Amino acid sequence: MKKTALLTGIFILLVTKIWAQDIEVAPIRINFNANPQETETKTITVKNHGNSKESVVLTLRDYITYKDGSRKVLPAESSKNSIAKWITMNPSYMEINPNASQTVQLNFQAPTDDYSSKWGILSVSTAKEQTSFSADKETTAGISLYGRIDVYLSYTPQSERGANKRVKISNLKETTTEEDSVRTFSVHVDNLGNTIVPCKVYLLASNMKTLEEKRLETKKVKAYPQTSRTLELKLPDVLSSGKYSLSAILDYGSSEALEGTQITIEVP
Repeated sequence: MKKTALLTGIFILLVTKIWAQDIEVAPIRINFNANPQETETKTITVKNHGNSKESVVLTLRDYITYKDGSRKVLPAESSKNSIAKWITMNPSYMEINPNASQTVQLNFQAPTDDYSSKWGILSVSTAKEQTSFSADKETTAGISLYGRIDVYLSYTPQSERGANKRVKISNLKETTTEEDSVRTFSVHVDNLGNTIVPCKVYLLASNMKTLEEKRLETKKVKAYPQTSRTLELKLPDVLSSGKYSLSAILDYGSSEALEGTQITIEVP
């Protein structure tokens, strides 16, 4: 019991704050939900746990996601859903004394008549000044960045007026290999709308003879606008022998019926 509580505590700590070298940043995820033309302000705190003064630089960046869930970081304002142009930071550079902290204000100005989601990254980097002999072409004003923590930013208006929330699930198929200890399946999740949508995807096995149903593995995922994801779902060895209708169910809080895709499988 004590071990479980300790692990839970560590997990909560990791998802709310992160350290890089002697710098701590919290929180590491910020969501804005102002409606168009409104402003909203959030803050992060940067703390120096080291024994010397640290220079810290804040930089906005974009990112895109791939089907497997991986991300690629891009320069600010290089994607159409960039949040960078709507954010101002105060301050964007600071010097923090040992065991001291600094609050950074993030001001978000929601775009006009635009209900589409925006997202990006705020990179908090420790820095050291360089001499003219050590500075290279990639440094700016004699500063070299060498430690970085990324804070993930997102925006979806609180009001759903004007929002297009459409997510589809399809192409359930078995992908089990010889290396897999349990049967494995993949499924596609496509966000056809213009907002970031938190989704739950789970397997539902229905015995075609007895009609008994069993809900299996559930995965949570964020579906980004106009983006596809391929999810891997495991089928644990909990089903009795027989023929089953196996469905992958998508639940994204829609008022409509749950989305699903289905195949038939045999369990020996």
